[in-house]
Amino acid sequence: MPLKDKLETTKGVTTVWGKVIPEKEAYKYGIRQIASFSANLFQVMRILEPDYNTRTAAICEIANMMNMSVAGTDEMQQEYVKAFYDEWNIPEFCESSSWLGAIFGDSGDEYQNMAGRVIMFTPQRAEKELDICPWDIVGSELCNMTTAMFLANFDLCSSRGAENEMALDMCEARGCGDMHCRVVAERKDVFGRAGQGPLDHMGKPSAPVRSTPRERMLKEAQPLRNGAYVNVFGEEKSLEWCYRWTMENGWTWSVTFPMIAIKDMAKDEDEFIRIFKVVFSTAGKNTFIDPFAVEGMRVWLGVPHEISGNDGRLMGGYIKAMLDTQLVPNELIRFDSEETRVRVTQEDFTARFAMSPMEELTIGYEALWHNMVKTMVSPEWSCWIEGQDGETLEIVVARKIDKKMI
Repeated sequence: MPLKDKLETTKGVTTVWGKVIPEKEAYKYGIRQIASFSANLFQVMRILEPDYNTRTAAICEIANMMNMSVAGTDEMQQEYVKAFYDEWNIPEFCESSSWLGAIFGDSGDEYQNMAGRVIMFTPQRAEKELDICPWDIVGSELCNMTTAMFLANFDLCSSRGAENEMALDMCEARGCGDMHCRVVAERKDVFGRAGQGPLDHMGKPSAPVRSTPRERMLKEAQPLRNGAYVNVFGEEKSLEWCYRWTMENGWTWSVTFPMIAIKDMAKDEDEFIRIFKVVFSTAGKNTFIDPFAVEGMRVWLGVPHEISGNDGRLMGGYIKAMLDTQLVPNELIRFDSEETRVRVTQEDFTARFAMSPMEELTIGYEALWHNMVKTMVSPEWSCWIEGQDGETLEIVVARKIDKKMI
């Protein structure tokens, strides 16, 4: 038989107009959306705390503490690390030591499309080089904060508890304009390294680094290139698994952890919310300020020509696609030229990471989407979220007049 009986089927997100966004594309888009939310949040931080060192130290300390607290008490930490060893198939003859914490960093990078390679992975030194990072738009404070999280990972894996055995240097960062991101961990007792504070992790390591030429740099991480992430001991995680992990934990480290520190920078909750809304509103208006951005969005979603430029379904379809790429369960309950309504449970929307729900996600997205529709469609249209005091939310896109509207 010369012809196939049917086409091969692949996973993807189907828009309200029937266009399929392939799984890998949806995965990359979802990751970048988390990074975008994080970038807006960090702008709030810069307004609340003008001093770079003060705000960076604050988010570093919170990130380190939160990463350590995930494992719980000392006894729970031992069980946490044991489960980590089991998960990654680490051989019994491998000494329980800080350096194995590099697996946490390497796997997290690859799950989140930070494409790169492990240059060195030994009991004395670990070096990781990244060619791309979806979070490179957030700013250097986040680059610095990642080292505080990595340090917690090394400390958890230490055979002697959280002894701070490693010196950690993010000696290159794409968020700072470097070609690569590069993190190097060196044993202090082997390399004669001094102690480090939260602002001392952007220096140079003792041993030389090895840089991959630009022409050999990677454009996608392992899950996208190979369909799975494989660690140095041969254990692997599928693309599907990595996608799900990222839509949960990507929010946790880049939004939830810094949010705790940033809220403390405001004089009170009201000031934080006021500035938070202003920043996200501005970001929303700027998203579709250029006509070609709207045209690109229409092509991406597969919007038919008969849907005019002044139709709220453009925004409704965009919101539905955004939720779908982030793997948030939702239901389209109304979709016509007068109104769009998307229903989602409060838990699904705010608790991407079940242990730490964020009501700020609702506040941020309401401000973002309300102002996006102003430039995507028309100032006649608004977006708001109903039911914020209950178990079910309804995201509404409709015409509204408000004499105090921003």
